[in-house]
This record gives sequence, C-alpha cells and structure tokens, in this order.
Amino acid sequence: MTGRHLLAWVVLIAVLDAGCGVRPSGVITGGPAPTGRAEGATLYFLANSTLMKVRRSTPQHLSPTQALTLLENGPTSDDWAENLTSEVPTGLDPVTVTTDASGNVDVVLSADVTTLSTTAVDQIVCTVRDALSTTAPITLTSHAATRGPRVCPLSG
Repeated sequence: MTGRHLLAWVVLIAVLDAGCGVRPSGVITGGPAPTGRAEGATLYFLANSTLMKVRRSTPQHLSPTQALTLLENGPTSDDWAENLTSEVPTGLDPVTVTTDASGNVDVVLSADVTTLSTTAVDQIVCTVRDALSTTAPITLTSHAATRGPRVCPLSG
C-alpha cells in the first residue's frame, strides 16, 4: 500500500469516526400518535342527484350514530347555497350501529327502512362506512324490514 492509499484510508476513517455533527440531546416528546381518523365526520349529500362527500369539522371524531344525526339534520345553509340536498328524512332516531364477528355492520333505525329511497339508503351506508373506516357490507334494519347488505357506491 502506498503512502497515498494509506493517507486516504486514514482520512476516510477520521471522517467516519467524526460522525455527522449531530449532538446528543434529551428525549423529545411529541403529541399523541396519529390514529388514522380525522376529527369530524364525512357526510353524503346530493349534488344534482349525485352523491357527494361533505366534510364536517367537529372537535373530535364522531361515532356512526353521531354522524347519522348530522346527516339527518340535512345540509347547512352553506350546503344549500351550493345546491346540496338530501333524501334522508328526519325521525331515524334512535339509531344503533353494531358490527358482527365477520365485520358486517347492522344499522338499526326507528324509521321504516322500506320508505327510504335508494339514494337515502346510499347516503346512510356511505356515512356509516366512513365513520367506521370500514369496507364491510352494511345492512339497514327496522321493525318492518331489512335493506341490504349494501356497500357504498363511491370509493372511500
């Protein structure tokens, strides 16, 4: 090995040994880890008879029943100004949402599900899907009948 090669090796080892110049520090803590769920709720209204995703900001992530209450309340004045409508009637409460061992979701409504339009069913199914972050089939049930299982016709 020549003197040049030896000098090159010594310089390389010295550079690697020196590190990158980052000095050690104490533990730096951050906020809580992200959960993958954003705060608020995604509701589905209609724009010219086509389902449209509408984001509602709230202080925390809403449960499916809370999201359905917002959906049942209908479009806000800002939504109406953008010509958004809804076919979901009032009187769905009380609502319960359960998931079975296979992951299938059952939404039990006090309103008769046979009176809901297909579009209203889709609005409910899509809203529950996003509230649960699921791709599982969703069935709507009332004392009178069952609708579904259905999946949201829009991708999440």
